[in-house]
Amino acid sequence: MANEIIGLSESQKKARAWMVFLAFILFSAFLAGMFWLSTAPTEAVSLMLSYAAGLSMIFLPCTLPLVFIVVPLSMGHGYKKGLAIAALFGLGLSITLSFYGVAIALLGGWLGLTRATEWMFMLAGGAAFIFGLAELKLLKIRMPAYGGRTPKFIEEQGDYLKAFFLGLFLGNAGVGCPNPAFYVLLTYIATVGDVFQGWYLAFIHGIGRATPLLFLSILGILGVNATQSIVKRKLAVEKFIGWALAYIGAFIFMNGAFGHDWYVQSGIHGAWEKVVEITLGAKFGEIIEHTHVVKQSGFMTFGNYVLVFLFTVPLIWYFFKRRKEIASLPPETPPETVAAEKDRLRRFGVIAFIVILLSFFAFTQLFPKIVLPLVTKEPHSNNSR
Repeated sequence: MANEIIGLSESQKKARAWMVFLAFILFSAFLAGMFWLSTAPTEAVSLMLSYAAGLSMIFLPCTLPLVFIVVPLSMGHGYKKGLAIAALFGLGLSITLSFYGVAIALLGGWLGLTRATEWMFMLAGGAAFIFGLAELKLLKIRMPAYGGRTPKFIEEQGDYLKAFFLGLFLGNAGVGCPNPAFYVLLTYIATVGDVFQGWYLAFIHGIGRATPLLFLSILGILGVNATQSIVKRKLAVEKFIGWALAYIGAFIFMNGAFGHDWYVQSGIHGAWEKVVEITLGAKFGEIIEHTHVVKQSGFMTFGNYVLVFLFTVPLIWYFFKRRKEIASLPPETPPETVAAEKDRLRRFGVIAFIVILLSFFAFTQLFPKIVLPLVTKEPHSNNSR
């Protein structure tokens, strides 16, 4: 690598420096977007959510294969051409998704879905929860994914047009992917029913999807092939995605089933605000000297127990499934392999038990009974002086 850099001309060195700088900007945007997605309320649909939801799609099995298409496509063409190819692929991706945004907005306006937000949240969260269980191999469901075939018309094009048309074609990959944030975005577009808003939100979402692809392409152009590391950690990535989908999906489902008032009354909202306030200061995000007015409801309090149940089921299910799989290993399996698997299962069991206990305590005692009174106040009476 060092010898290659020494042999570059001055213009090539400048181009390489700009590529490194651009890679840094893209990576910083990725980190900032993912952090924002993890701290912002799910109801706050905006350009930032559209972009951040696009960034998070890189982790899902239906869109991760795009990395293995765009990175090799942009390598071996030099800095400028390689970057242009990756950018054209991202542009095509964004254009296709913008068409979906227009279609969903038209459909939402036609069906009159302005009051169906909670039902859409239930559908989105439920789908993400089920797909998460499927990714953990607890359910047998075929995940929507790119099958690897492209039309012959695209294959016959030159480098630039091929990249652009591939982006247009592969923008369809992952439209049905179980990303909770993407479902929130689609829900908003459908309920608003505004064509222009649907178009630009979906287009920004496409730019978000293209950002990590462009970053990985730049690394490939610079001689750093990150796809090999992704392949080596494929199993770990799948498990991480599965658990993330299951838990985030469960939370979004609860927002739909019990409503936003439950989110506030559960104490989760207040607890999250306190965490962000302590770590980042009181002026960050929405934490600006405010309290919440909540009317107590037994039905919404019951929601905390439902959430604990949804958090607990995957852990117990996964533990017993893995125990059954280990017990049914072939007799010729090396004893050290069996012992290692049993040891992993024991560690998982201990962690799962701790998570279940902490979840029960946090969602039924800590958040609603300790944190909630600190961030709420009783509703004012109209007759109060």
